[in-house]
Amino acid sequence: MDAISAGGTFSPPVSDDDISILFDRIRVLLERQEAEQKAGADTVELTLTDGYARALALDGDRLRTEERFRELAGSDEHVGEVRILKARLALLEEELDQLRGLLGTLSKTR
Repeated sequence: MDAISAGGTFSPPVSDDDISILFDRIRVLLERQEAEQKAGADTVELTLTDGYARALALDGDRLRTEERFRELAGSDEHVGEVRILKARLALLEEELDQLRGLLGTLSKTR
């Protein structure tokens, strides 16, 4: 998970593969649902649980990033970090929107 250290500096994610893997799992289940008209209920529930947990984590990261962004906004001394935070916020919002959309679609298949 992404974090902003106690010193206030942004540390990039360890791996964005985690969310890509989750997106892939959801898409596979949706495709399987379309092809077979039924995926295992346990698999769907587990994936929904993982997805909602990831959405909460992303939302927490987004809130922390927004807070740090507000702290530094207007500071000439931290222009580079503000740019990084702004880009990170855009990515987090995009991932959250995409994840929530996929989870909504998957939850309708139950």
